[in-house]
Amino acid sequence: MSGPYEAPRASLDVTLPPRPFLAPLASASHPSQVHAYHPSPVLGPAFNVAVTSAGVGLFISAIKNSLETHNKGAMGVFTRTGWIAGYFAAAGFAFSYVDHTVANMIESSDNGIAGASGGCAAGFVTGIRSGSIPKAVGMCAFMGSMVGTYDLAGGQLGWESGKKPRSEREKERESFFKKKQVAEE
Repeated sequence: MSGPYEAPRASLDVTLPPRPFLAPLASASHPSQVHAYHPSPVLGPAFNVAVTSAGVGLFISAIKNSLETHNKGAMGVFTRTGWIAGYFAAAGFAFSYVDHTVANMIESSDNGIAGASGGCAAGFVTGIRSGSIPKAVGMCAFMGSMVGTYDLAGGQLGWESGKKPRSEREKERESFFKKKQVAEE
């Protein structure tokens, strides 16, 4: 019997649509496709990111201190604009802590949810400084969507994967542009 109601053949593989929010299916025919998730520590990386972010904040504080007019001298880095280092450290800590915690909870770090929630936490910390909950929620949505999109895109902007050799770039360039027509005389 032929038609739309044929019995499925045993030799056909059944493919399911992607399920980024669920654990992968174990398949006897494709055991190499199952990737086990290994939980990552939460506090260690969060403190490392906080210290690094504090260093970046201290650098920005030094630049801001040098560009402003005041009578505090070099100590103005800590007394006038030192809050920037703590601000950056808090946002970095919140991002890393929430990112790793959510990744451990859903047992996946490649579907963008963990990055989006970490970005939301960092955005909330960033927006709460203004003293407005609506601004904090807006920054949460903005940063969460940006980081989640970045993670879903593979965590690359396009040029991080490595430079292509010059010969390959030339071939791509020549195939992209139109060929010049040479006029015959």
